[in-house]
Amino acid sequence: MQENNMRLIDEAIAFEPVKNTFRLGWEFITLNKKFTMSVMVVLLVLSLLGLLPVVGFIASVFSSGFALAVQIYAGRLVYETDNIESFVEEVHNADGQDIIKRYFAPALGAYMGWMVMALLFVGIISLVIAGSGISFQGGISATTNNAELFSLLSTIGIPLLLVGVLFSYVQPLVQSNIIMANDFKEGFFAVFTIFSADVWRDAMQGVYFKYISVYGVIILLAMFLFTFIFTIFSTIPILNILVLVVFVYIFSIMMTVSAVMAKRIVE
Repeated sequence: MQENNMRLIDEAIAFEPVKNTFRLGWEFITLNKKFTMSVMVVLLVLSLLGLLPVVGFIASVFSSGFALAVQIYAGRLVYETDNIESFVEEVHNADGQDIIKRYFAPALGAYMGWMVMALLFVGIISLVIAGSGISFQGGISATTNNAELFSLLSTIGIPLLLVGVLFSYVQPLVQSNIIMANDFKEGFFAVFTIFSADVWRDAMQGVYFKYISVYGVIILLAMFLFTFIFTIFSTIPILNILVLVVFVYIFSIMMTVSAVMAKRIVE
């Protein structure tokens, strides 16, 4: 099946890259149902523990680290595997303990990197709001008028929307750097490659724009569908968390495959 030393990912990109992104992601999820179920059970248990006051924080950190470790494993598998036969064999042999041993450190580093990034972002937003002279103490209606709210929207809302769109556009390349990280330090600093000129230069390539645009529209539609489904189950305890865990896992695997596909496309 392979010709001219093409890896699995090269063949996937050469023939319907968007379709193959979802195909490879779905095959990773479904080829080893025992592994998938065990991952989801672990994430579900950790999510429930995350609701407890004492162990909640630790459970949340481990849940994020474990989920990222699985994503790193999936991404590397798609990126490095020579052919579909090797991919299938590797998925069938997937082992959670081995994944934790190999990839939990860079995953934890990436998690801490995102936390620092989030804190910096919140700090900057807080400074901008403080500089606007608008106070939210006692509620917006008690302290602001329509002109002030419009001013705040222009100052904060529109730039935030623009930043969100730009971040979503380059996020696959940042995620691919996290996937290729080998330890805690590399995982941590991979998050900040969002500020790298190389990442933005790669994101400006036409082939990348075409791939991410088509893939992004499909993911956006899928998220709208999930929101509708989740609303139906949102009032049912435990089941709502289960539905959320299942969707987040599927979504994260698809995003992981798209990240390494995007990386390979611009190489």
